[in-house]
Amino acid sequence: MITPKIHIVRTADGMDFPLPSYTSKHHVGLNLMAAISAPVKIGPRERVRIPTGFAVALPNGLCGQIVSNREMALKNGIIVVDAPSIIHPADREPLFVLLRNESSEPFVLRRGMSIAQMLLIPVIQTAWQEIKTDLNEHPNKLTEVQVENFEETVHSKTTLDNPKRVRASIRERTAK
Repeated sequence: MITPKIHIVRTADGMDFPLPSYTSKHHVGLNLMAAISAPVKIGPRERVRIPTGFAVALPNGLCGQIVSNREMALKNGIIVVDAPSIIHPADREPLFVLLRNESSEPFVLRRGMSIAQMLLIPVIQTAWQEIKTDLNEHPNKLTEVQVENFEETVHSKTTLDNPKRVRASIRERTAK
């Protein structure tokens, strides 16, 4: 497995924090903590923006996705509002997490509490190629559509050493 090196910068509110890390080698999410200077009370159904104490520079081909901390969601009803919140390679601003209290009780968030997880996901960009079909005339019928010479772009040692070509076709058929 290739381990990408990602540039990370601590912000003023995260200078004393450890960098985001995995709980164990079996976890896929990096733990994000609340980099707040004072406790924040989150009322029922209230949304708050919480800083994480750092900014990242993701390389092209990766995106970050911020998702809820399962324990915090289960025990306290605190979730990431826009999960998965997407971090693009072009994003350079300090990261924050938009939290919402889904419970009927107020919750007090303290500095250093684990608030979310960040997943790093390989992504590709596409180029559309419009084709002509008879779908406008026969919406339940798809005539032959072919996809040729698509090279896998997932960067793993196997595919780098052994690029595969995929040929897929859909033959004329009638939808049931």
